[in-house]
Amino acid sequence: MKRSHWLNIGALLFGVVAGLKAETVLLTHDATGNFLKQAPVVLRKGGFALVSRDALFGAATAHVLDDTGGLHPVLWITADDADAGVAEVFVGAQAPKGPDAATTMSRHVRMRHHEANIENTKEAGGFGFVSRLDCGGPKDPDSEPLYDEHGLLAGWHATRVVDGRNTAFAVPLSRFDAISQTSRMSVAEWNRSHDASKEEAYQRAMGYLWMEDFDGALFYFQKAVDQDPQNARGWYHLAFAQGKNGHGKAKLACYKKAVELDPQFPPAHYYLGFSLLIGGDRDGALAEYRKLKDLDEGWASRLKLFLDAAHVDVMEKPDPKAAKRIA
Repeated sequence: MKRSHWLNIGALLFGVVAGLKAETVLLTHDATGNFLKQAPVVLRKGGFALVSRDALFGAATAHVLDDTGGLHPVLWITADDADAGVAEVFVGAQAPKGPDAATTMSRHVRMRHHEANIENTKEAGGFGFVSRLDCGGPKDPDSEPLYDEHGLLAGWHATRVVDGRNTAFAVPLSRFDAISQTSRMSVAEWNRSHDASKEEAYQRAMGYLWMEDFDGALFYFQKAVDQDPQNARGWYHLAFAQGKNGHGKAKLACYKKAVELDPQFPPAHYYLGFSLLIGGDRDGALAEYRKLKDLDEGWASRLKLFLDAAHVDVMEKPDPKAAKRIA
């Protein structure tokens, strides 16, 4: 490793030894050993940790320095949530256990250097639940862990630029439990298939989606898929924005593009099936249900509820001609 690498780590270790308040941080370096970034990270059970994806861009190697001075190389990126801007990494079972998880997101949360209040919580399209954060004015825009008043890990603080302003959001911790350990890539491998410049429009679009500004979401998701036509999630979210703007045919085309690019993407199959069903194409919806049964029983069950309800409605709808004959 280069001398700059060890100087950086040495300075952090000195703070621990000197009794200063230590934070668990991620340190990244490029292929030549030059230091790139230091970012907040939170350890979880079994040697896993959550970190901002932004901190990983351009890195060839990464280490987690825990609050006791232990240094742990990042062995794998084990989950990647582009929508929330968070990655899960594995640093080895020898790493200390992180803070316990909160059961719910409390109204008052804190970050490294300031506190915030949860303003409102909504389900944002195909993303899931997200909350607005009132940080009391402009604050550090870095993505970082959120803790409740008891120091329990509550979720993740994500900042997005909306109408030219940094806007703070809170993503619940349960989202990351659901995607844990779904991939296995080294830091260098992950970077070979990810480009920060191609994700800028996508990340802006997520902010507009979370704010329920569907015109803005439509504009930036369209820009995102224009820049990266192979982005299945981009097409998936673009479909939702198209629907919210009253573009039914475009919505269906975008959902179909999403499942074409990623046939193993259960939410896209679900929303495509649901859209086909409400558009009167029950056979098409049944085809998506059959695919979902092999992919994800949870999403399949959700679609089946609507299929069954629609089937009962059709079976029980009175025949106008029969009504006239009876009269």
